[in-house]
Amino acid sequence: MLATPSIGHNQPPNAIELARPTFDELGKLLANIPVITNEDEARAAKAILDRAGLAFKDLEAERSAKVGPLNEKVKVINADYHRLHNADKKRPGLWDKLVGQLWTRMSAYALELERQRQAAARAAREAADEQARLAHEAEQREIEAATDAASGVCDVDTAKATEEANEAFSDYRRLDWRADRLEASASKVRLTGGIGNAVSLKDHETLHLTDWRAAIVEMSGDDGRIPQDIAEAILKCARAHRKAFEQLPNGVEAKYTRGL
Repeated sequence: MLATPSIGHNQPPNAIELARPTFDELGKLLANIPVITNEDEARAAKAILDRAGLAFKDLEAERSAKVGPLNEKVKVINADYHRLHNADKKRPGLWDKLVGQLWTRMSAYALELERQRQAAARAAREAADEQARLAHEAEQREIEAATDAASGVCDVDTAKATEEANEAFSDYRRLDWRADRLEASASKVRLTGGIGNAVSLKDHETLHLTDWRAAIVEMSGDDGRIPQDIAEAILKCARAHRKAFEQLPNGVEAKYTRGL
């Protein structure tokens, strides 16, 4: 807020001081004449409007004169820094582009590492599944050997069948545990180093408009009214269309109101 100079200061009045009486008078006019009903009141209002318009021009001119040099300094400072780094992702600086290239290469490495881990996990799971089949067959042979021995069949080595079944099942448990570990690590690729936190692969969402009609219908209310943001975007495009083709597109119409 600008400080109001005290009475008797040696500086000339600024545009705010010069304009204040006009707007004090405007406030009084609005309070005393809530509705303009005759020509004299209209003339008085017109005079205030003219003075207010001139005051606005003086205020803007004085403001521009004061902030213009500052804005130029800010522009130079911003250009110096933004040339190298710009927080605006749409206008990256030189160093932003270099960092972006490094992120791209890191991401490519992480994706390749994930692919390799997933391939190893699939191979481990296939090996575990195959060993599960072998363990099941060994178990069946153990059952058959025990059944044959109970039936009096000679030359049946039940001890060997049981040992083979136990070994097959033990091998399955070992391969299944390894497959579980590889499957868990395949989806948790993390890159470490430096002084910051580790970085991990994650899904980055990007929306794509595939059916704008269906999207607008879905987002519209029960009364058919579309969200204000969508309406404003459509009207903005309609104005651009009219500028290019000298007419508004179908579905958009211009309405006019009379007033000063």
